[in-house]
Parts: sequence; C-alpha cells; structure tokens
Amino acid sequence: MGGSGKTASELKLKAGLGPQYYRIPAHLYQEGEIIDQDLYLHYQGQYILYRPKNLTWKAADRERLLEFNIDHLYIQCDTIAAHHSFLESNLSRILDQPKIARKQKTLVLYETSQAIISDIFEKPNSPDTVRRSVGFVKNSVDFLKDQDNFHQFMRLATSNFSEYTHAIQVSAYAIALAREVGMKSFNELSAIGVGSILHDIGKVKIDKRIIEKPGPLDEDERREMEKHPQYGFEILQKQRTVPETAEQIVLQHHERPSGKGYPYHLGSDMICSAKIVSIADCFDSLTSDRPWEKKRSALEALELMRKDYVDEYEANLLVAFIRVIGIKG
Repeated sequence: MGGSGKTASELKLKAGLGPQYYRIPAHLYQEGEIIDQDLYLHYQGQYILYRPKNLTWKAADRERLLEFNIDHLYIQCDTIAAHHSFLESNLSRILDQPKIARKQKTLVLYETSQAIISDIFEKPNSPDTVRRSVGFVKNSVDFLKDQDNFHQFMRLATSNFSEYTHAIQVSAYAIALAREVGMKSFNELSAIGVGSILHDIGKVKIDKRIIEKPGPLDEDERREMEKHPQYGFEILQKQRTVPETAEQIVLQHHERPSGKGYPYHLGSDMICSAKIVSIADCFDSLTSDRPWEKKRSALEALELMRKDYVDEYEANLLVAFIRVIGIKG
C-alpha cells in the first residue's frame, strides 16, 4: 500500500502532460495542522485520495498510517521542479520531525541538494539561487552532526561523478572535518558548507569541452581550467549573498600550503577553511568515477594523499580527515 520503493523523482503517474504524483514523508504534518495539499496513497497501481487539502490533520490520521506501516504519501505537482520546491520549503520541519525515519530524511536532504546545485550551475548569476544554497546548508548542518545521519547521507552518493554530486559530497566531508578539528560555531560551519557547495561554481565559465574532456588537458586548457576559482569568486563578489569566508573558500580551494596551488600560490596564507575544503575536494574526486580516471577506494585515496601529496595538505588536518573516514568505514 505504501508504493514501489522508487525515489520521489521516479514516482510519476504518467509521462505525459498534467500533474504527476511525487512522494513525501507521511508524517510531515502535525496534529491540528491544516493540510495544504491533497494527499494520496498508492495502492495496486492507483493513486487514491487519502485526505483533501484544507482539512485538519488528526491523530487518527497518523495512527491509521502507522497501523498499515505507511511511511510516505503522494502529492500532485505539475513539474519535478514544483515537487523539489515543496521539499525545499519544508526541509527544516522534515529534518526536525522525530516521527520521520532517518532514511527518509536523508533521501529528502539529498534530493533537495541535487535540485539546488543543479539550479546553481544553470543559473549561477542568480542571487536567489545562490541564497538558497545558504538556506540549505543552515538546515543540514545540525542534521549531519549526527554520525549515523552523516553515514546514511553519504551512502546515497552515486558512483557516477558529476559536479552536482561532487559539490554536496565535498560539503558533507568538509563540515565533518571542520567538526573533527574543533570548529563548533554554527556560522563558521555554515560558511564552510556554503563555500564547499559553491567551490566549483566558476566552472560555468569554462568551455564544456574542457570540463568533459576524457583525458589529460593540454597546456592552454589547463591554464583556462585553473581560472575557475577566480571566476567563481567574481560571481559571488558581484552578488554579496554568501559569507566572506565562503567567497574565500571558492577562491582558495585549489591553493596548497606548499605554495604549489593556484591561482595565486598563497601557501601559508591560505585560510584554514579553504585547507579543509581542499582535502575534502581531493578525496571526493579520487573516490569518484570521472571521465578520465576510475575511482579509487577510500583507503587507496587516503594512502595517495598521505604519501604522494604529503606537501599539499597540512598533516594535522589530513590525520583528522583519516579519522573522519575511519569513522565512516
């Protein structure tokens, strides 16, 4: 009675025109709350109206769902974007609702993150789009503080490397590493999360043929690719919608303490938050399938970073990151 187990974006009544049906957590609404959407059950291939909108959600509604072990309902949306907007606007209450299972929360968080990051790469010059990333990070910081939540969230990562999955995974790793080295300030962690999500936003100004090239870049292509941190910084500078620390993370995430990074060879002048994100960025790239290289295991990636990249990352941060991944494993 609860559905087929597919993800929300896959659960559509039909592929043609008109509204489609998308999954939401069954326990989204609180007792006494006015329902703002028609709510449906999926049963034997049919979508059946369970509760019409504008009615009050009652304890009996929740108890009936529990009785039949139903953990999700469906709403009608004209587009997948409308469904993502619904999830995004309700993200805080979904993550805070104890009656919603961890697996559902992490699925909603991951799907929402992909929608936001997709919009960021499609509309990087939109202050509203970038501002949404700030709201998303603020909602996710406390949730991902729980190790089980963090592990569940990271398990949802796909094996296919993309800028969208890469951005959110780097953000989750960076926040975890920041906590591991003692950062506790919500604003500090949020800035790291936002900077991580946006760290590659400058790539929107790079020719896609360079981004997607299935092999090593030539010298001209490499020089152009190395401009993406500066491009990203300039995009965010014009908008002034994210913390200054996040802007600096975008600018510095390819710098290295050794001075061998780019674009400005800052060396020891790198801010700590950028050092943290650079480790998360490297690890996620090494452990993801990319057009030009097969992914490595977590152990192989950490060994490579510890031995071959020893001058590129601060030792104390790398040791702390190994602890983070050790916990994850």
